[in-house]
Amino acid sequence: MDAVQIVFLVLLWGVPIVRFIKVYREMDEEEQAEIKASLKNPLYYLDDGFRHIGFPLMFSGMIASSPVIQHIGASILFIGWFYGGLEHLDKSVKQSVGLMSFAVLMAGVYYLIWT
Repeated sequence: MDAVQIVFLVLLWGVPIVRFIKVYREMDEEEQAEIKASLKNPLYYLDDGFRHIGFPLMFSGMIASSPVIQHIGASILFIGWFYGGLEHLDKSVKQSVGLMSFAVLMAGVYYLIWT
């Protein structure tokens, strides 16, 4: 791995983490308590957590030329999208079905392109 790839990986993971810490410190105590409570909920990781980790993992695999990491990241991302559609089902059936269909469609496109 050359220096450019390392710089991209550090930026890919470092910028969002530093940004989150900065925004978290600017929140009031009530909002910080809500963030802490949501991070303790395991279903948070299945929905938002998978989406927030899937993208960087997928792109990290692309940058590092590691297809295993790339495929794991893509799988996590598609599962997060699909679960997000299931979670949104009680609010709007059309949007929920649309998001789940999008997740399945993108998983199929990813499979056709990368395998």
